[in-house]
Amino acid sequence: MENLLNKISIVLISYNSSFKLKKFVKKIPNETKILIIDNSKDYSLKKIFKNKKNIKIYFKKNDGYGCSINFAAKKIKTPYFLVVQPDVTGIKKNSLIKFYNYAKKIKDKFSVIGPHFLNASKSGHFQTNLKYKIKEIHNVHGSTMFFNKKIFNKNKGFDKNIFLYWEETDYSKRASKNGYKAYQLNIVKVKHEKGKAVKTNNLKDIEKLENLYTWHFIWSKFYYFDKHYGKFLSLIYFTPILVRILFRICIYKLIKSNKLMKYYCRWDGLKSSILKKKSLMRLDKIPTNL
Repeated sequence: MENLLNKISIVLISYNSSFKLKKFVKKIPNETKILIIDNSKDYSLKKIFKNKKNIKIYFKKNDGYGCSINFAAKKIKTPYFLVVQPDVTGIKKNSLIKFYNYAKKIKDKFSVIGPHFLNASKSGHFQTNLKYKIKEIHNVHGSTMFFNKKIFNKNKGFDKNIFLYWEETDYSKRASKNGYKAYQLNIVKVKHEKGKAVKTNNLKDIEKLENLYTWHFIWSKFYYFDKHYGKFLSLIYFTPILVRILFRICIYKLIKSNKLMKYYCRWDGLKSSILKKKSLMRLDKIPTNL
């Protein structure tokens, strides 16, 4: 069993997530290597995990979720690795064994394997039928992803232009063209406490974070469509979305709604992506009022 666990590394991407990291690490056996990629320069992590010999911590510039995973993949020495966000619960020793065993059952012919999410939103998060232990899926959720390192590298990892959102969809799309399918492993069950990886109780900070996520989601969505389906079809698809966004901006400005900033960020993110501007929006650049 020890040899099996030595074949898997765990990658945790952290941004002010020390309180979640401590909880997560307690569930992982000491023989499993853990790489923490911290994008917030939280140097207290060194002190927190100084006695954990299986943990390596890297501090790097925040170039995005996918870039952090690409960075980790270059450091990993095991044939497999599991990327998990700190706000995912349910991953333990047995989960790692199941991921490994089913990777072998499908003869490593996969791009990525994800778990079943117990608290997934019914809209926007498709999952396979639970009657299947493992089933092919279009793409897995980016919060928990199991990779074969060689296959990950063969498919050139994640697109460095995407800062946040849609990176796993883009990866799965490219990998499928190379004959590698994505799978959902329903016998591994987790919960994703979305948005709870970053510790803050300040309502203004929470609102700014949500607006940042809004900006990047629509930027990445248009980028993905443009990349895989072309500008013409993408503009046709996004025109009704753009009209709805502008309509809501006008309405919310008239009634002075607190939703105005959210839709302004949607507009700005979509406009930036259409104009092929880079996904450079960061928390300190999110406007607080218009």
